[in-house]
Amino acid sequence: MIFLKAIAFILWNLLAGFLIVFTVKALLFYPKRELHFGHKKIPFTPGFAFLKKDWLISKIKKMISDYLHNCSSEDENTKVAEWENKVYRKVWDKLDFIDKIKFFPVKWRDNIRHFFALIFYELVKQFLRSFVPYLMDKYDLNKYVELLSQKLDVDMISGYFDKYVYKYLLIFSLSFFFLVGLGNMILYLIIH
Repeated sequence: MIFLKAIAFILWNLLAGFLIVFTVKALLFYPKRELHFGHKKIPFTPGFAFLKKDWLISKIKKMISDYLHNCSSEDENTKVAEWENKVYRKVWDKLDFIDKIKFFPVKWRDNIRHFFALIFYELVKQFLRSFVPYLMDKYDLNKYVELLSQKLDVDMISGYFDKYVYKYLLIFSLSFFFLVGLGNMILYLIIH
């Protein structure tokens, strides 16, 4: 009877190891849609992967929309304006060797640095505000986002998860918890 109680340690630990890994899989992929009890939403539904797929697609659409809005805006607080100003400052800093030319007056040196920094600023401004939106429009980027939404199949991701992650995670977890259970069993037999 004592030996059967000792074996129960191994079984209990194996069950704990299985439940931990299965809970991770369940939180990621089950259920596939939102569930309600009465009029209240059940927490953690749909599964995290299904929930984040919709979030990812909406986030990509919002980023594209924000970028196009920033390109048409003349506001200096937009992300595009920050990138342009950052390029201007970087070029200005890289041209600090011009300050070491002593035979030019200080005003000329500053004007030369400003001229070259402004050239790069305008190039980046034209690239970010004209060329990138032109490419987005020409190749219809929104069509590709919709295609990504259709092709990003969570069931396919679940299959890859089962094949490459879940299987090995389960083997590792069960091995670890078997050794812990075996240690607990030996300690129980020694103490008892």
